[in-house]
Amino acid sequence: MRKTRLVDSPYLFALIFLSFYAFLPLYVAFSASLKSRADLFTNPLGLPRQLELASYAKAFQIAHLGRAFVNSGILAIGTVVGILFVAIPAAYALAKIGFRGRSFIISYCFFCTTIPTQLFIIPLYFLFARLGLTNSLYGLILAYVALFSPFSILLMRSYFVNIPQELLEAALIDGATATQAFWRVIFPVARPGVITTMVIVAMWSWNNFLLPLTFVNQENLMPVTVRLGMLMGQWSAAWELIMASSILGALPVIILFALLHRRFIAGLAGTGLK
Repeated sequence: MRKTRLVDSPYLFALIFLSFYAFLPLYVAFSASLKSRADLFTNPLGLPRQLELASYAKAFQIAHLGRAFVNSGILAIGTVVGILFVAIPAAYALAKIGFRGRSFIISYCFFCTTIPTQLFIIPLYFLFARLGLTNSLYGLILAYVALFSPFSILLMRSYFVNIPQELLEAALIDGATATQAFWRVIFPVARPGVITTMVIVAMWSWNNFLLPLTFVNQENLMPVTVRLGMLMGQWSAAWELIMASSILGALPVIILFALLHRRFIAGLAGTGLK
């Protein structure tokens, strides 16, 4: 086993400090969710004197998290499916097919990733209102797909670019059609990049707050993020309930990342080549 050298000590202490800095808010949130309101205000940073699990049960009753989970799940799954239909063929075309205007499209995707959502949310709302897409999960999915497509196309294109052209040419020479060559040769090699894109898009869709807050007014259509925002009162807040609801709202994303973290990290670090 490699021993820690003295020269590595500053880096070790820096990593320990950053880890403590990252996990402190999680500890505060989880600890607060297990306290009574009196215990929370008298002992905000300490461990719970007595475990209180009632806040988790109240979260489903008061915040209506059950329906909110379903709405957020529909948004996340629908957005991921829409992104895959749009981004995979677009990324493949921009990576492997030479045509006029390809550089312009790539530059345009880069430009779209720099535009803040607040800049176009008002005209987008008026457009969706005229089309009857407000107060609709399908309208939100359409907005999410349009919002996340540029980044997804660029990310997946980076994997398709690094796949040798010889693989595609060999499949075509062996008699495969262009579609068969893509699904049987190119796509399996680029699978880590596709999984990485799916995880990122799912997390963004689940955590988005501004768009559903603007486009959805009906309570039965609100996702988890909007429901959590509604728990904050004008003059007071039930922090133990808010923290419990926040932890429950984050669980699906944590589970998704726990199941796919190996492929996610491999997709971020690798080029898709074995």
